Amino acid sequence: MALSLGLGAVSAGAQEFINVLTGGTSGVYYPLGVALSEIYGKGIEGSRTQVQATKASVENLNLLQQGKGEIAFALGDSVKMAAEGNTEAGFPGKLDKLRGIAAIYPNYIQIVASQDSGIKTLADLKGKSLSVGAPASGTELNARAIFAAAGLKYEDLGRVEYLPFAESVELIKNRQLDATLQ
Repeated sequence: MALSLGLGAVSAGAQEFINVLTGGTSGVYYPLGVALSEIYGKGIEGSRTQVQATKASVENLNLLQQGKGEIAFALGDSVKMAAEGNTEAGFPGKLDKLRGIAAIYPNYIQIVASQDSGIKTLADLKGKSLSVGAPASGTELNARAIFAAAGLKYEDLGRVEYLPFAESVELIKNRQLDATLQ
């Protein structure tokens, strides 16, 4: 997971407004964004910070490009796709107003399935219901990449849901969803 910065002009002596773009409130990005917002608010004299919940990586990078945020959380591969202008990934063209700040933590993708689903391998997902994160999110881009590497497509699934992790887990517990990729 990477932290990206949008470049914008700030006039000297003006109050610095810092909008931190995160992800859904039930995910990891949001509490990290709250913590960074507090650090920046206390550490940058004259600054005012805000944390904005979003659909995460892809939306965050597009918002940075549009000047609607100053700092954003994004998956590293999403940042790469944004810089390349990958339209299939949800970017309108090459995003040129982005700069990397730091790698925050290694981001692993997990597939969690109910025991009753019988899912033990990627191939076992055929015909099953799977949540892949928010549409056009970094998580969903990861899902598409993993499926492509395994020779699978969304059409091979019984049902695809675009839900955040907390909602996905509730549906699995209630036997309304077989698995989630997060």
